[in-house]
Amino acid sequence: MAETDTGVYDAIKMKLPHPLRGLVDLAYNYWWSWNRRATKLWEYMDPEHWREYKNPVKLLLDLPEDRLLELLRDDNFMNLYELVMDQFERYMKPESTWFSTNYPKWDKPIVYLCMEYGISRSLPIYSGGLGILAGDHVKTASDLGLPFIAVGLLYKHGYFRQEIDAEGRQREVFPEYRPEEMPIKPVLNREGKKLLMEIPIEGRIVYARAFEVNVGRIKLYLLDTDVPENQDDDRTICDHLYNAEMDKRIKQEILLGIGGMRLLRAMGVEPSVVHLNEGHPAFANLQRIVWYMEGGLTFTEALSIVRGTTVFTTHTPVPAGHDRFPVGEVKRRLARFLEGQDEKLMELGREKDQINMTLLAIRTSSYVNGVSRLHAEVSKRMWKDLWPDVPISEIPIEGITNGVHTMTWVHNEMRKLFDRYIGKVWREHTNIEGIWYAVERIPDGELWEAHLEAKRRFLELLRRKAIERNKRLGIEDPIPAVDENALIIGFARRFATYKRATLLLTNLERLKKILNDPDRPVYIVFGGKAHPRDEAGKEFLRRVYEVSQMPEFRGKIFVMENYDMGSARLMVAGVDVWLNNPRRPMEASGTSGMKAGLNGVLNVSIYDGWWVEGYNGKNGWVIGDESTEPEIEADDVNDAESLYTLLEREVVPTYYDNRERWIYMMKESIKSVAPRFSTHRMVKEYMDKFYSKAMSNHIWLTRENYRGAKDIAAWKDRVTASWGGVVIESVDVEDRSGLEATVYLDGLNPEDVKLELYCGVYKGGYGIETPHVIELRHPEKLENGRWLYHYRGNALKHLGDPCWSCSLRIYPHHEKLPHRFLLGLIKWRDLKG
Repeated sequence: MAETDTGVYDAIKMKLPHPLRGLVDLAYNYWWSWNRRATKLWEYMDPEHWREYKNPVKLLLDLPEDRLLELLRDDNFMNLYELVMDQFERYMKPESTWFSTNYPKWDKPIVYLCMEYGISRSLPIYSGGLGILAGDHVKTASDLGLPFIAVGLLYKHGYFRQEIDAEGRQREVFPEYRPEEMPIKPVLNREGKKLLMEIPIEGRIVYARAFEVNVGRIKLYLLDTDVPENQDDDRTICDHLYNAEMDKRIKQEILLGIGGMRLLRAMGVEPSVVHLNEGHPAFANLQRIVWYMEGGLTFTEALSIVRGTTVFTTHTPVPAGHDRFPVGEVKRRLARFLEGQDEKLMELGREKDQINMTLLAIRTSSYVNGVSRLHAEVSKRMWKDLWPDVPISEIPIEGITNGVHTMTWVHNEMRKLFDRYIGKVWREHTNIEGIWYAVERIPDGELWEAHLEAKRRFLELLRRKAIERNKRLGIEDPIPAVDENALIIGFARRFATYKRATLLLTNLERLKKILNDPDRPVYIVFGGKAHPRDEAGKEFLRRVYEVSQMPEFRGKIFVMENYDMGSARLMVAGVDVWLNNPRRPMEASGTSGMKAGLNGVLNVSIYDGWWVEGYNGKNGWVIGDESTEPEIEADDVNDAESLYTLLEREVVPTYYDNRERWIYMMKESIKSVAPRFSTHRMVKEYMDKFYSKAMSNHIWLTRENYRGAKDIAAWKDRVTASWGGVVIESVDVEDRSGLEATVYLDGLNPEDVKLELYCGVYKGGYGIETPHVIELRHPEKLENGRWLYHYRGNALKHLGDPCWSCSLRIYPHHEKLPHRFLLGLIKWRDLKG
């Protein structure tokens, strides 16, 4: 990767005529990526260049000076320029924000770490859903005014550019990106030279430079090791996103976690809250623990601070999807970092003979969440062994359902309708459901025409991509000639086998009849990449292409290559139906369907991920049953049958024969999806549920020379040392109207524990449907460390009923614990009738 400095920024500024010099700051801030006027401004300057690169820095570098002078004399351009710059300045310096209004005393940053970010096509450091979600999270943090800093990696070759050959095989092309042509700037030290971080890897120091990306009001910092100070092999650590080599993967995650924290320290940033988005950056918490220990704290004290101030979001619903590395391999690469450090650091992530990055993240976080309600339940079952004997419903993993950044993903035609009939208030208050009721005001004809225009734009893209591919391969595949009035089904996502891209191809004879009805034609567009090492996924892609070339499907099924953010923005608004048919419950959340629903596209989906919360019976369709039970391969046949039936009896007839009903469903889709599945709702939820609590923990744990951390660590050590001896010794039930329980606390005090009666309809194990939980208080002190607890009431009246269960449970309690079962300690005693 070529060396760069602020000389590029300065050179562009000097190149621009003085009245246009505001363009340079606009170009270096991705605010333009979700502002339609700003993108129109860039497009006005050179439409062909903008369509190809969508990169304002490269545009300004390449634009001839004559063209700049011509624009200076163009009144239409100058008027647009002044409007955009005024809007940009007002955005960057608001009088107040949602955050400043609701959290006026907060003065330390929230730090967010993620392996990938989908900000824009011109910053190719994303592969799919995780990155797009992270990018939307950052943009929304900017909109809401959060004191937010994001950290990631800069990849020399990004993920990959997909090409599909004449046989339908995926080819991966890895372009080399030039940072001096991207909207990023190097981070410099006080002397004006590049800031270098020193990261201990194996027995040496690896150096990393950093780049600053402005995303509205938020700074995103990207680390990279391609500097001359490094050995040749170390310079390639960031060559590819999700490098398949284990050596490189471990080093990338060390760079992201440990290097990311060192970058912040070098810049004088002290985070109050750290948010780990997936397990990849979990090494950050090892660095934080080490720093606190170097400052004189014990391991337990350091862990208490780090855990109390960390949020962790898991996105993976299957055990195989979590990063695991052999313990020996991790120790070897962390050898210099671990010199003289406690072996307990490695134990935090140990799972038998491996380091599990998700486990490391969970064990060093107080706030853990899945990305939908259903995914939270799946995650609780996946990680229940960390909280043995704790009821599934009380395992401390919550669900915060993903969302999408509305202004990034709403189509321009829809945006104009919303402005006209809802009022521009929706832009800043996306998550308020009542605002969206005004969608009903949109005349059916105007909504349909806006949708048709979105379809035309998408079909232009599809046709252009097909022409480019045919030219590259020297072939004559069908060039899409699709009538925008025809029904178009879109399927675009990663070609992983569990997403079942071929489900619609199960019965080709039946599909042929659906697609080739001359009076009611149907088209299908497939898009998406298979992971370079996923041969099964590549075979699914090849099979889809093979079917698209069969005579009965040529010109009816299309495979669009190199699906990316640019393609997605047109496709999620430019089809009529968004198809999603993974094998449940392997779709943790999914956000593409949210983007489609926001634009009035109707979802046809398996009852999984976000659709469990999003489907209301009027805004789309469910494939198969409205069940959340896990599916197996044998269920594919039934799901395919259900999908064909839906298309034949519901989707196609409604589209062609009942346009009024279809438009009603489009409005219902917008009303139900736009507010509930926006990142404005999501980030506010993170703020209220997690960030604010973690910040309070930070204040309490660190003030007065870490007194809170020392107090709670001493309490944890005392509880842990005594817990083996704690026992509910005896229980006497008195005529099902009360009980007395004798508890031995082995030196602990009653304030250190909670004893509770736990009763309800029995479901197996300690699973009880809607349990009644009653705390027993004010025990009498007996001799020899024993305490007598009393209960009088109706909770025992069903004792002895085979459908009813009653137990006593005891667990450690401290008012400053973020969750009652954070330590995973609990003991039970069943009560008999």
